Amino acid sequence: MVTNVVKEKQEILLSIKRIGINGEGIGYYKRLAVFVNNTLPGEECVVRITEVNEKYAKAVLVKIKGEKSPYRVEAKCPHYNVCGGCQFQHINYEGQLKYKKALVQEAFERYYDGKLNPVIFKDTIGMDNPWYYRNKAKLPVRYDGKRLVTGLYAFDSNKLVYVDNCDVEKKDIRCAVDEILKYLTKYQVIAYNPKLRDGVLRHVVVRSSTATKEIQVTLILFKKDERTIKIAEGLTSIKNVVSVYISINNDTDALENFGENTYLLTGKKTIVEKIENFSFELLPTAFFQLNLEQTVKLYNQVVKSARLKGYEKVIDAYCGVGTIGLFLSKYVKEVRGIDTNEEAIKNANNNVAINDVKNASFYAGDVLSNITKWYKKGFEADVLVVDPPRTGLDLKLINYLQEHPVKKLIYVSCNPATLAKNCNHLQKKYHILSIQPLDMFPQTSNTECVVCLERR
Repeated sequence: MVTNVVKEKQEILLSIKRIGINGEGIGYYKRLAVFVNNTLPGEECVVRITEVNEKYAKAVLVKIKGEKSPYRVEAKCPHYNVCGGCQFQHINYEGQLKYKKALVQEAFERYYDGKLNPVIFKDTIGMDNPWYYRNKAKLPVRYDGKRLVTGLYAFDSNKLVYVDNCDVEKKDIRCAVDEILKYLTKYQVIAYNPKLRDGVLRHVVVRSSTATKEIQVTLILFKKDERTIKIAEGLTSIKNVVSVYISINNDTDALENFGENTYLLTGKKTIVEKIENFSFELLPTAFFQLNLEQTVKLYNQVVKSARLKGYEKVIDAYCGVGTIGLFLSKYVKEVRGIDTNEEAIKNANNNVAINDVKNASFYAGDVLSNITKWYKKGFEADVLVVDPPRTGLDLKLINYLQEHPVKKLIYVSCNPATLAKNCNHLQKKYHILSIQPLDMFPQTSNTECVVCLERR
C-alpha cells in the first residue's frame, strides 16, 4: 500500500500515462496514482498536489515541460476550466475518439478475466460536427442581483457556474432559455436560494425537437406558488414553445430531479421527435437520447451487431419509450419491450399506434419477471437487447441468462466499467463477438458502447 509519498501543496514532476474515466490525466509518483485535469498522455508535467488519499492523490497542472501532446487544443468554451459539463475540450476530436476507445479497452483489461482478441475492439464512431447536439437542457436557476440566470455545476461540487452560452446544446435551446429567463425576470419570478432553502424556481428544463422545431418547457419549483404558475402560462408566447409543464420538488438533496408531481400547465401534452421514419411523442419526464444524430448510428449498430435475418423474436429490456424496440421492428418478426416505468410504457405503446407497427408491444414491470413468464408460455427470444442504467444489469437477470442463455445478447452501455463486469459474469455461457464504442457525447469523457455476445 502506497502512503505518505506526497503531501498537499507539494510540487512534483509527473509523466501522464493515460486518461481516466472523468477525463483527467493519470500519472504515477512512486507507484501512487495522481489525477490531474487538463493533462494528456505523453506529457511531462509539473503539478501541485491538492488532495492526498490512501490510494491516490489529486493535483492541478502548474506547467507542461517539453512538448505538448499532438492532440492538445485550446478549449472553445470560456467556462471550460470551471464548468463540470465537459471534460475533453482540450483534446482535438481525433484524440477524443482514440481515448474513448482506450477507456473501453482499459475497463475490460481491469474487470474481464481472460484474454480478448484486440480486433474485437472497434474504433469509436464519431460525429461529423461534434458541437451543438444536445436536445435537452436541465439548468439550475439563480438570481444574480439584476436578473435570473442559469448555469452548470462545477465538477464534483454543488457550486454553480453561470453559463450564458453552451457549445454542446442545440442553438434553439439556448435561444429559448435566454427568452424564458428574460420573461421570468420581467415578471419578477423568485429564484430558489439553496443557502436559505427558500424561494420558488429551482430549474428550467427545455427539450427541443429536430423534426418539428417544437420546444417543451418544464419549470421545477421548490414549492407550489400560484403567482409563478400563472406567470408561466405566458411562456408559450416565446417562439416554438408549444408545451409548458410544472414540477414541484421540495427535496433539497435532489439537485436536478423532477418532483413526484409533474403536470401540464398549458399547450400540447407531448412534442414529436423522429428517428428515421419513426415518430415518438415525448413527455418531459420521458427518457430520450440527447444526441439524435448519434442515436441513429447507435441503433443501426445494434442492427448490424445482431446480424438480423427477419425471423427473430426480440426482447428490448429497459426499453423506455420504445425507441430501440420500434427501430428494430422493421428487421424482425416480433419485438417485446419491458420497463419498470409505467408512464414510459404507456408512451411506448402509444408510439406503436402512432407508427402503425403491428409486431411490437411493450409491458410494464420487472425485466426478469416478464422474461420468465414469457419463457414458460413458449416465447423464447432469439435476441435480447439490454440498455440498462449506469449501474448495469441486475444480478438476478445475469444469473438467469446463464441458466437460460439467449442465442444473442446485444448490450448497450453508457458505463464501460459495469459493462465489462457484467460481460465477465456472463462469459461462461457467452463469448464476445464485437465491442463498438460510439461517441454519444462529444467534448465529454462519456462513452457509449454496443457489445455483441453470442451463446457458446
